[in-house]
Amino acid sequence: MAIAPTVVVAGNPGVASRLRDTGRFPVVFDVASASELRDLSRSGRVGSPVAFVFTPGFAEDVRGAEVAALANGLVRNGHTVLVHVSFAERGDVFDPRVVMAAKRLNMAELLVALGTVDPGPRLELQPAPPPEPWTPPGAPYARPIPAPAPPAPPARPVPEHRAWPPTPIDGGTAPRPAPVGSGFRQEPSASAGAPAAYVPAGEPAGQGTVIAITSAKGGVGKTTTAVNLAMHAARLLRSAGRAGSAVVVDINLERADVARCLNLKPPTVRDLLQAPWSLSPGAVRENLASIPEIGLYALLAPQDIVSVDRSRIDALYRRILAVLRQTFDFVFIDTPVTEPADRAFTDRVLAGADAVLVPVEPDRVTLEAVGSWLSALVTPERQGGGGIPPEKILMILNRTRPDVGYGPKEVMDQLGGWRFAGLVPEDEGWMRAVNTHRPASMRPGPDLERTLRGILAAISDDPAFGDTEGERPVVTSR
Repeated sequence: MAIAPTVVVAGNPGVASRLRDTGRFPVVFDVASASELRDLSRSGRVGSPVAFVFTPGFAEDVRGAEVAALANGLVRNGHTVLVHVSFAERGDVFDPRVVMAAKRLNMAELLVALGTVDPGPRLELQPAPPPEPWTPPGAPYARPIPAPAPPAPPARPVPEHRAWPPTPIDGGTAPRPAPVGSGFRQEPSASAGAPAAYVPAGEPAGQGTVIAITSAKGGVGKTTTAVNLAMHAARLLRSAGRAGSAVVVDINLERADVARCLNLKPPTVRDLLQAPWSLSPGAVRENLASIPEIGLYALLAPQDIVSVDRSRIDALYRRILAVLRQTFDFVFIDTPVTEPADRAFTDRVLAGADAVLVPVEPDRVTLEAVGSWLSALVTPERQGGGGIPPEKILMILNRTRPDVGYGPKEVMDQLGGWRFAGLVPEDEGWMRAVNTHRPASMRPGPDLERTLRGILAAISDDPAFGDTEGERPVVTSR
């Protein structure tokens, strides 16, 4: 048996953690992006031999360091390289010595490919399929007869330590990566106060629901909506025996209002910057603030934005959200004001969310701009828009009042065709609780409770949110 290699997992901290748990490898690193891979390569912490596993969550955020370029350079330099088959399916061309992993990353098969166990009958790893020839626009498309797979390469001796990655990594941008895979699932707590347990995922692994709350402008109650929904979801989940399975994430670095609303203190996301390549569910959870009495966790934004390396935190959020999705049932994200053309933001946050909630206020002038913003948000990327599927978007009419002459009917008429998930009245109790630093003790009145429960039920059919049939507020205007 060859010497077990050091392993670098690119794009899936869950897979990295499961490989560590086997105890078969001297070190297992995990990196989220090409920029993190560059930082790890410069750190001098990687010994030899080295094996690399590239998964769909890997962010190609450095020009010239796409998966194909990295994998081909590494394998030509004598390293073992496994690549998820989705990269070949999108058209990337790989050296025949690069091993293609099947769609499901089976642990037994990974151990075989990494040379730590003998091959068994379940081995399904296969060479990369050859790319299909390009067909000019307008020409009839004929699928070619697939060529026979090339023979497996002969076994190689353990390679000497070589510098990696062999491809120079410069600044720039790269194509949008595929969605991240899963690695961990959360087991419900045995009692309301017990912490959740994190165990290796089965096949397939569970995925939490990610809800992004965003808007075209500030001052419409975006943070209030995110915090209220997260708190109410946490209470309902706790009552169902699943305490600690909801988290609210503040990625609005310019304001960082979640901490102020909930009266919470550090840690913040900045504490996760110390060792980004070793990020794991356990490391993330240790850096979350919490409100134990309702079972809510929070990843806070730092209050002193001037001293924060904004670019590093922005690059880290995509990976953090992937880990939180794997370890919590519900992830609520308070976002900054969204620009549909901001591809980095829409790719990192909105594209990966299961639902996008948009609070609006009954203001005719503002709503005219919101209509144009929504159209830009769902316009396909190739036409310069955000590329967000319209079915993900739910409107929330916030701070409704009977004395402004512009009620729900007028709002829904103006925003024709968009789905509305709820009508949230002005709530003095919430403002009083925030102003007295007691948000956790605030209990919504019957109307607000019914609205919040209905919005949660519109997002998810989780039984913790109860049977709201007949009162779900989701409607489509016109």
